[in-house]
Amino acid sequence: MTFKQKAIQAAVCSVTAVLAIVFNIDDELSVSENGLRHIANQEGCRLNAYQCSADVWTAGLGHTQTTQQDTFLTHGQVAELFVRDVSQAEIVVKKHITQTPTQGEFDMMVSFVFNLGSGNFSRSTLLKKFNQGDRVGACNEYMRWVFVNDKDCRLKQSNCAGIPKRREVEKNVCLNGWGEL
Repeated sequence: MTFKQKAIQAAVCSVTAVLAIVFNIDDELSVSENGLRHIANQEGCRLNAYQCSADVWTAGLGHTQTTQQDTFLTHGQVAELFVRDVSQAEIVVKKHITQTPTQGEFDMMVSFVFNLGSGNFSRSTLLKKFNQGDRVGACNEYMRWVFVNDKDCRLKQSNCAGIPKRREVEKNVCLNGWGEL
């Protein structure tokens, strides 16, 4: 194996391998295993830092807080950061909701915060509608969040086609739970 092949292999990150570690970490996450799989698969996994579609340095499974251009992580570090990041997103959701969510609703709100941040969630019509008891209206709000840096991700030239697909899944799980996918 050449040095280049070894370097490429070393930078490969497996969502499945990381989730196996995550599921064995003693934690108190409220997000379901389906929710964790959804977030992890939508984020994708990279051991080395890269700039995401929002031009933010990112590594692991969507970790941004401590990521710099030269960040390189192990699978174990990716798992630990993922649990911490999901836990922080859960805290935001629990702080702002006033209604009791279904598991699917909760998982998707955590996914929203994980991907879009606490400020966007706390000011969102999605949250407002949910807290007013308009669950269908709240779930349908996911489809409004398809823009990255003023680019409409529904347009091919925007190079962020994964965003509308993610929002569609979030909407559907919010409306129907995990059994309907």
